[in-house]
Amino acid sequence: MPTDTITQVDSMVRRSLESLAQELLRGDWKGRREREVVSLFCFGHLVQKCAPGSVLHDPSQISIEVAVPQISGQTDLTTKAANKAQVCKDIVLWPRPRMVAWDDLGKAMVSPMSILEWKHNEGAVSDYDVSWLCHFSAERPDFVGYAVCSNLPAKGFTLSCTRVVLGQREDRWLHQE
Repeated sequence: MPTDTITQVDSMVRRSLESLAQELLRGDWKGRREREVVSLFCFGHLVQKCAPGSVLHDPSQISIEVAVPQISGQTDLTTKAANKAQVCKDIVLWPRPRMVAWDDLGKAMVSPMSILEWKHNEGAVSDYDVSWLCHFSAERPDFVGYAVCSNLPAKGFTLSCTRVVLGQREDRWLHQE
């Protein structure tokens, strides 16, 4: 993915996360679960950034809880004996509309341009999510990932995001208190 594409994804994700954080800070949203905040983020904030001519130009580029190719060292990361060819991720952004991970042979080989992994009502971004994104991005130079943690206002901070590209993490890329 060219640098300008990563810059566009970064800008859209950052603006959408900031907008969500402001909504959470107002305290009028009644959601409590991760799936609820993921849905609110995608349909209430991120989809509004879709624009003709931009990297995110069609709402069908946004997927929730869909398969992506698994990292090659997954068993080392999880210490589980089995290695699956695919894994579901919270939010996946595809380079083109209506894409999925499956190639013509039905194998999970098609990579997205971005993944957002989310935790809600937690004290920090997930170390596992960051590690997984570091491994995934190290194998795919055309990818940018985000590990997000959100809370309701009484928890001390509202939203924190670690950005991952080329196997490197940028902690507190965005942090809203």
